[in-house]
Amino acid sequence: MDLSFRFDRDVAATPIAAPVAVLLAAAAVRQSASPTAQLQFRLDRLAPAHGLLAPPHGAFSLAAERALTRWKRR
Repeated sequence: MDLSFRFDRDVAATPIAAPVAVLLAAAAVRQSASPTAQLQFRLDRLAPAHGLLAPPHGAFSLAAERALTRWKRR
């Protein structure tokens, strides 16, 4: 990974050629229409997403929180 890239350069963006953009869009459509993507969409809709980032116990991982709390008490 090149971490030396600077974002503060005053450089105009280069547009993507139309044929490349069409190919990328077609690939995205084919991927989203795949049986795997459709199954994952159905599975994601079954799981309640509202409690994933705000669990009732207040810890992201209850087991990790308990282990850290026990470790701090020693």
